[in-house]
Amino acid sequence: MRDRKRLETRARLERAAVSLALRDGLALATVDAISEAAGVSPRTFFNYFDSKEDAVIGVRDTAVMAETIAAHGRPSVGDDLVKSVVRLLLAVMGPMVSAPDLREQRLSIIQHHPELLSRQVTQMTRMADQLVAAVRDILESDPDPSRRGTDPEMLLALCGSGVRIAIKEWIAAGSTPSPELLEPRAISLVREVTKNIQ
Repeated sequence: MRDRKRLETRARLERAAVSLALRDGLALATVDAISEAAGVSPRTFFNYFDSKEDAVIGVRDTAVMAETIAAHGRPSVGDDLVKSVVRLLLAVMGPMVSAPDLREQRLSIIQHHPELLSRQVTQMTRMADQLVAAVRDILESDPDPSRRGTDPEMLLALCGSGVRIAIKEWIAAGSTPSPELLEPRAISLVREVTKNIQ
């Protein structure tokens, strides 16, 4: 019950932040205004988000991110390394590309304020140790022992670049392609680079 109430409060804050940023502009969508629109105190706001920008794009708090990483840090049967890591990163970045009812509104805001994308990158940087540990687990689960010596940070950086470029392309296309296409596009970008530098 408590978890459901927490999710509902978080969703209200996100919707209020997006709505105010669209209506009044990002500068006027203050924490006080967002909190008032969501029916909570500014103090409650900061239990969910570090900033109004995080609420606008749906950056999750550290505990939720840690749960997501733990849940996606193991490859599915038949997945290769690149696919497993790309899947992990897309799960971490999920709120920005999911929530269909908010996605279009968020993308409209991001098109006017591309600097907001850096909030996701900052969050992932804060979670870097956990992401590296998850990639290390993926490497250790790989059935090909020759790949287990791959540097997890290098694999994470390579796949992270593929995901970032795939998302930028998707936004530039007006987010009309299905978000499900992000995974194969990111994988394709990573494989293209690795093939070209061999």
